[in-house]
Amino acid sequence: MKHAFTMLELVFVIVVLGVLASIAIPRLGATRDDAQIAKAKS
Repeated sequence: MKHAFTMLELVFVIVVLGVLASIAIPRLGATRDDAQIAKAKS
């Protein structure tokens, strides 16, 4: 069993993390904006 990561494995992990971040970051920003709007209304 090898213990080192190949370049392909590292690239694959980076791509997957990038896709997840591109989905998660706008949702986090929208949640913060919604919270500010709700705070302003109250």
